[in-house]
Amino acid sequence: MRSRPRPFATPVLALAVSLCMPLTMLPAQRGAPSRYFRADSFFVREWIRGGTREPDLLVEPRELAVTRSTVIVLDMGTREVHALDIASGATRFVLKPTGEGPGEFRRPIHIATTPQLLGVLDAATSRLTVYSELGRYLWTTHIADGAAVESMCLLPRGVLRVKYIGAANAIATIDSAGTMLSRTSLPVRRELQHAPSFANSAFVADGCTSSAMAVMPYFGGVWYSVAPNGMARRLPYREAGRDAIVATSRTRRERVGSTAISRSTMTTDVDAITRGAAQLGDTLIVEAGGTRLLPNQLLDYYRAATGEYLYSRRLPFTPNAVALAANGQLYLTNIGPETSSIVRLSTTTRTPREITRQKPRK
Repeated sequence: MRSRPRPFATPVLALAVSLCMPLTMLPAQRGAPSRYFRADSFFVREWIRGGTREPDLLVEPRELAVTRSTVIVLDMGTREVHALDIASGATRFVLKPTGEGPGEFRRPIHIATTPQLLGVLDAATSRLTVYSELGRYLWTTHIADGAAVESMCLLPRGVLRVKYIGAANAIATIDSAGTMLSRTSLPVRRELQHAPSFANSAFVADGCTSSAMAVMPYFGGVWYSVAPNGMARRLPYREAGRDAIVATSRTRRERVGSTAISRSTMTTDVDAITRGAAQLGDTLIVEAGGTRLLPNQLLDYYRAATGEYLYSRRLPFTPNAVALAANGQLYLTNIGPETSSIVRLSTTTRTPREITRQKPRK
């Protein structure tokens, strides 16, 4: 699931989520849409890495992805890529920014995985460096305008599907040789086509299949299922958000000769309706953002092929990134004011009261 900078969340203390209802419709809440919660919508913590016990392990873990045997973490604070054992959380390997040679990177901005591969996109060199799930360097692919890639997912055979900043020519498919196979525009409403790029920002659900990919805009009321030929279908979120009204400010930083270097900042007072997404087979999960019920602590599940809403689950805290393993277990990042952590959660039908009576897991 892809992640952008967000406010700090509180440290992870609880083992389970707050009360939720078993596969029943929530009471009407001032116009909020009905959501359904399965009996196993409670969560129990399996392991945690970082936090107060290991305060130096992680600084700013902004992205998560999973392979068959590892949890991959992109730490934007150190520019390191950590690989943790998917079952125990033990460190498998760490990739550090070292340079521009084969297998190296300087400023990683995104990660993506398949069950056997790990891809790291370097904004400094516009290269995608691909490793095995054991950390062995395999190949490097040049990505046009790599620094403008907003989110991405990796397919078998090294094919990359990306979402560039903005709406025009925003969706691209690139093969392992760096050849642009297709590029198409995000089919936004006419009034948004020339809006500032931030208004058209979106995630690409990690774990996308070869047949279609899910593009989840931060704002608005719809998401898109994009076929390999670039055709996109508009599908509704369970709870629609509002389009972003973006204000752009420009600050002059310095002058080099006759060239003035400035920085542009885009802001909006509209809450993002989604904060990330991941796909497992035909199941798509979205970390719901600006919702009336439990903002930023809901997962909405959809059928990826049809866009049908399935059910929701509640999260124990507001994560900064979410990843979904093949067995359905969740991995969350938590960035706190002093320490950051990675948590593995499993679903359970035991209630939070029953869970708290159990001996806490180490």
